[in-house]
Amino acid sequence: MKKVIIAVVVVIAVAVVAVVLVKGKKPQIPEARIVTVEKGDITKAVVATGEIRPLAVAEVKSKIGGVVRKFFVEEGQPVAKGQELAEIVPTATPEELVSAREMVKTAGLQVDQAKRNLERTVGLSAKNLVSTKEVEDAETELSMASAHYDATVAELQVLEQGATTRASQPNPGNGAATNEALADMIIDSPVSGIVLSRDVDEGSSVIPLSSAYGGTSILTLADVSLMHFEGDVDESDVGKIREGMPAKIFVDAFPDTSFQGVLTRIAPLGVKTEGVVNFKVEAKVLGDTRPLKTGMSADVQLVLDERKGVLTLPEGAFAYEGDKTFAEKVDPSAPGGKARTEVKTGLSDGIKTEILEGLKEGDKVVMQ
Repeated sequence: MKKVIIAVVVVIAVAVVAVVLVKGKKPQIPEARIVTVEKGDITKAVVATGEIRPLAVAEVKSKIGGVVRKFFVEEGQPVAKGQELAEIVPTATPEELVSAREMVKTAGLQVDQAKRNLERTVGLSAKNLVSTKEVEDAETELSMASAHYDATVAELQVLEQGATTRASQPNPGNGAATNEALADMIIDSPVSGIVLSRDVDEGSSVIPLSSAYGGTSILTLADVSLMHFEGDVDESDVGKIREGMPAKIFVDAFPDTSFQGVLTRIAPLGVKTEGVVNFKVEAKVLGDTRPLKTGMSADVQLVLDERKGVLTLPEGAFAYEGDKTFAEKVDPSAPGGKARTEVKTGLSDGIKTEILEGLKEGDKVVMQ
């Protein structure tokens, strides 16, 4: 009987000790849920996604049709305005040469006809048989016929001489129209910059630039002394931004560096793609742009507001009730190891939030 009583007493004692231990043990908060109030910077911004582009891009085209005989520059090479870029050789089939010669003959006959008509008209005018206007009309007809003849001769000479004549060396034996046409065989740079691309190969045929045709792009040049960002902003954010506001430009190729800029343009018309409306924006890159290359992927932060060196916590550390904001501060003496504290917050970028009152630097807070 004594043994039974002793066993019961031991069981009761063990149970009492266990209860005491359980009651005295504080709940453990997972370290992963605890964050610290720290000083930092908060930037509230609209983000645009796009790429780096030169401010001025020029497509170089030929005034004459033919074949690219030679390039004088390579891709990536700096060029000065007026520098020779390429040489175009006019090409003609035997049929085209025959046609050009026939046009010269026909134009020559038209000049002879216009001369005879003018001589006859002047003779009649001397006898007061025709008016002064008729003489002027005859003179105009001769001028037009002569100009047409010169043009056909120039075209024929270019076709015949193009394959062997260096355009930069005019032949005094040619007419002015011929030498001008031959000079068009050499394409000069319209701007100073770099060669972004050679858009055709040597030996390729090109269509001339005219009012009827856009012409073949032979090279693309860019003035890279001024670079800018081109990208898209969502329609929900476009009302928050304005031209002239500061911009921070982040380029994928330089993840640890940001470039300063300024917003220069907001498109007045949105573009709808897959049900989403975006607005084109442009921002000029300030400072040294030499590291930047055309086509680099970039993001731009258009700064709406900014705070530096303020107390911050992650956005997920706060609970909201009506117009009040609370945080759960780590407190070993409080039930559950945390105490609910009312705080006053300031600027938020959606990730971090500024703390104005209720917490101090170094306080530990439990994430919600």
